[in-house]
Amino acid sequence: MEIQLENFEIWIRKLFATELKPEICYHNLDHTVSIVKRVGELANHYQLPKRDQIDLFLAGWLHDIGYWDGNPVEHEAQGAEMAGEFLGQFGIDPVRIERIQSAILATKIPQQPKDLFESILCDSDLYHLSKDDWFDQTLLLKKEREKISGKVVELLPFLKLSREFVSNHRYHTDFAQTQLEPQKQINLAKLESMIYQLEYLVHA
Repeated sequence: MEIQLENFEIWIRKLFATELKPEICYHNLDHTVSIVKRVGELANHYQLPKRDQIDLFLAGWLHDIGYWDGNPVEHEAQGAEMAGEFLGQFGIDPVRIERIQSAILATKIPQQPKDLFESILCDSDLYHLSKDDWFDQTLLLKKEREKISGKVVELLPFLKLSREFVSNHRYHTDFAQTQLEPQKQINLAKLESMIYQLEYLVHA
């Protein structure tokens, strides 16, 4: 049985509307739609078989559903478990379900994809590090953490953590390494400049 992707998308969008806690303002529907677009882009680039493209579409939609309850701890494992339950309802073959679950688990930091399929999901998940709106996304993540914790997250320490994260991050596909990494390094340099300016203001 082949899943009807349009029906699945309608169904999962409704779940996002009803199940996602409002404080989750970064790992939300907009983020997920962006990832689905990116996995499609990379799958097309590598000319993956149709079934692989479908499974990446499903993995993109399901990769962050573990955030729905507002608890980021081990959200990959929770999301993989939920994905298994959902996909089982749609009659997806258990072998394909396990592959999708494995890809979701591979997005846990530090990412450890085992093959091209998992690498595509991982690189799509952090594709934004190479985009012009990366800083807006960084601030949105800061806002989400504040909403979840109920505490103010100071900007300078947060940006230093972001710098460490970006510095340690590596893309996995050759497409991302050649097409995304250069702009990511430019963004990292901008982040370094912001941190320097904030530290100067603090010590002025």
